[in-house]
Amino acid sequence: MTDAPDRMAGLARPMQHAVNNLIMVLNANLDSVAASLPAEDRSTLRVKRALQGAKDLEALLRAYLRLGRPAEQSPVDSGRFLEAVRPVLALAVGKPLKVEVLSTTTITPPRPEVDLALLDLIVGARDMPPGTPRLTLDGDIITVNWAPPEGAEDVLKAAGLAVTVEAEATRVALG
Repeated sequence: MTDAPDRMAGLARPMQHAVNNLIMVLNANLDSVAASLPAEDRSTLRVKRALQGAKDLEALLRAYLRLGRPAEQSPVDSGRFLEAVRPVLALAVGKPLKVEVLSTTTITPPRPEVDLALLDLIVGARDMPPGTPRLTLDGDIITVNWAPPEGAEDVLKAAGLAVTVEAEATRVALG
């Protein structure tokens, strides 16, 4: 049996640091090039698209690498938490995930357990028609418009989250 997951988890923090540095260099150079080009130049549009792609890549890599980091529990704004985990949630759904933030509050989620538990909940939207999956954040409550897939409710509760399942909706208390 290989210990690859443990060895990979040990690399998560230095990997995230290296990715942050590389993305920072990429973004700074793309910003510099974009600022030096005339607004009407077609190359400006291409550079701006590349810059947006680099920012999206950074968000996705940060969210993914966080899944392998050691456990931590620090206060964070619920909106910032959702924005940090959103790229991997959208990837897990495999289609656009509508997200609405009504309000935010400070939460202290055990990470990466909560991130991983939310992934288990999110995959329940895979069979929904495109444009249908919706996630709403209201303070420390996440509500999705689907029932959790088999086993997801237990995983959410094991991560210390309160879960309420209704007909076609699931509410998860992050706080």
